[in-house]
Amino acid sequence: MQSISSILPQNKLIKMGIVLLILATFDALFTDFGIQNHHITEANPIMLSIYEANVTGFYLIKIALPVLLISIVAKLESKPFILFLLNVAISLYVIVLLLHFFWLTLAFIDK
Repeated sequence: MQSISSILPQNKLIKMGIVLLILATFDALFTDFGIQNHHITEANPIMLSIYEANVTGFYLIKIALPVLLISIVAKLESKPFILFLLNVAISLYVIVLLLHFFWLTLAFIDK
C-alpha cells in the first residue's frame, strides 16, 4: 500500500499535466481562431503544415500530446527535475496565451 506522502507528489504531477492540457487546448482554440480570421499565422512550420492539411489533426495533436504526457507522468515518481520541466512548460504556455490575448485585443480594437 502506498503512503500518503508518496501519493501527493504524484497527484501534483497529474494536476500539472491537466493544467498543461487546458492551456494547450486554449492555445489550439485561439490559434485556430486567429488563423481563420487572418489575425495571426502559425509560427511552428510543422504545426502549420498539419493545420493546412487537416484542422482536426491539428487539434488532435495539440490535445493528444499533453494527454500522452499525463499518462507518462502518472507512472513517474515526483522528482524536482520533472516538476521543474512541467513548470517551464506551463510558464511557456502562459506566455503564449498572453500573446494570444494581446493580438485578440488588438484585433477587436481595430474593428
